Amino acid sequence: MDKKLPGLLVTGASGFIGRHFIIAVTKKFRLFCLARRSQKEAGIPVNENIKWLQADISKWEHLLRVVKYVKENGGADYVLHLAGYYDFKQDDNIAYERTNVTGTRYVLNMSQLIGIKHFIFTSSLAACKFPPYDKVLTEESPPDADFPYARSKRRGEAVIKGYSNLFSCSTLRLAAVYSDWCEYPPLYILLKSWLTTGDLKSRVLGGKGESAVPYIHVKDLVKMFLRVFERTDSLPRLNTFIASPNGSVSHKDLFKTATKYYYGKEMTPIPLPKFIAGPGLLLRSFVYGLLGKEPFEQPWMVKYIDLKLSVDASATYQALEWEPTSRYHILRRLLFLTEKMTNHHINWTFRNEALLKRVAYRKSGTIFDILGEIREKTVEDITAEILKQENASRFTHYREMDVGLLTWYVTMLYQLIATTVRNRDRSLIHNYVQIISSRRFVEGFGVEELKNFLKTVGKTISSALLSRPEMKDMEKTVYDYIYLTMQLTIDEVEDTYEILESHPPEKVPEVASVDDLGNSDDIKRIVRAMEDLCSDSL
Repeated sequence: MDKKLPGLLVTGASGFIGRHFIIAVTKKFRLFCLARRSQKEAGIPVNENIKWLQADISKWEHLLRVVKYVKENGGADYVLHLAGYYDFKQDDNIAYERTNVTGTRYVLNMSQLIGIKHFIFTSSLAACKFPPYDKVLTEESPPDADFPYARSKRRGEAVIKGYSNLFSCSTLRLAAVYSDWCEYPPLYILLKSWLTTGDLKSRVLGGKGESAVPYIHVKDLVKMFLRVFERTDSLPRLNTFIASPNGSVSHKDLFKTATKYYYGKEMTPIPLPKFIAGPGLLLRSFVYGLLGKEPFEQPWMVKYIDLKLSVDASATYQALEWEPTSRYHILRRLLFLTEKMTNHHINWTFRNEALLKRVAYRKSGTIFDILGEIREKTVEDITAEILKQENASRFTHYREMDVGLLTWYVTMLYQLIATTVRNRDRSLIHNYVQIISSRRFVEGFGVEELKNFLKTVGKTISSALLSRPEMKDMEKTVYDYIYLTMQLTIDEVEDTYEILESHPPEKVPEVASVDDLGNSDDIKRIVRAMEDLCSDSL
């Protein structure tokens, strides 16, 4: 990391906004990026100024390790708190309180321990009630909307105020954030409906088509974040800003502009009265439920038909000497979106469908946490299974090892599996198996003994996971994360042995380059390094 650069800690780094922000500012900051997903899974290139920290902000012990790591690596001057939970069901999910309120409080406590200068909290204009038809939201408008997400953001904003005496804090209420690839689920659903079928149904708009919200391009949002940090010393200790163009954009305007760009002519929408749209959505949800599916459009959305969420962000523009770029206005930028949709349809669909399927707490995170809790006992069980007398013929060479050395070999493989679960990247364990297969071949291990070892490890770990109450009904998940990983390693063992049996070992580079791990201290160091690699602080 370039020690001359200011330090910036970003939560929710693997999300849509986080990914765009981090890629845009890698030359401006030393970045400490917190996320549940791995950097590779998030699609963020490796950079010397990025330190990727996998952590759950709702777990204080995770953030304490982050504090230690950040301090040891030059500290941080700013925090950009993007992490948050949202879904389109409007159920009172516990994740709202856990992530948006408790998690925010923990991140603030972490910021205090690190000793930052400025904290940005990303809230939403959706936290405010829709104003009367001839009124607009301003920075003074209260976050008074009454649904689970809005309530959690309101409580989050309240928590921020209590820390403004320790460091300056800015709450940014975001408009609907989109990119040239769309990446905003409601807008994606609209464009998909209007532009992909061409039938009469694709021209139907709820109500009069006057439903309206403001949109902000992610590039404008990145510039706004930077401007807030730049003006830290001149801003009040507590600020509320609106990240949005003035006004709002209706579904009717979006429809006419998108169809003009896509079809070469402006289509005329067909209005669907609200009293028909409501029962229609209820019926659709019922039918989808019978099919085991869930439509994006939910019955609760009916109450927002023809409502306008218009804003006046003039005070923000004046305070920050910033305002959205005219060429990034949604109606002008729809040309870019429709071009991407037309000419890069597979990539367009992949990016947007991935966002639709995002979940609040990844199953990989649950499994990784449990693997950490049960490691010692599971490693003991695996070692004991190998040393059972009835398994003497299956593990001839493993039983000849020193017990301490055997235990550490098991632990090393266990930790590799945990790393694979956490990062959802099998490349590390794939490379390990290639190397260890070559070593075992030279040492005289038969292919069946090595396969039996891998099968025993996988089976024992799977059984231990499924014995936990929180893993109830997650057999398919364990199969995907553990069984398939072990199947890959076994296939790799067979491939490697097949090559080695047909070529002299001294001519195989993998064998010639492998250092001998002759004692448990060597392996112990490797395991500790892997723990660092996939731990919650790094």
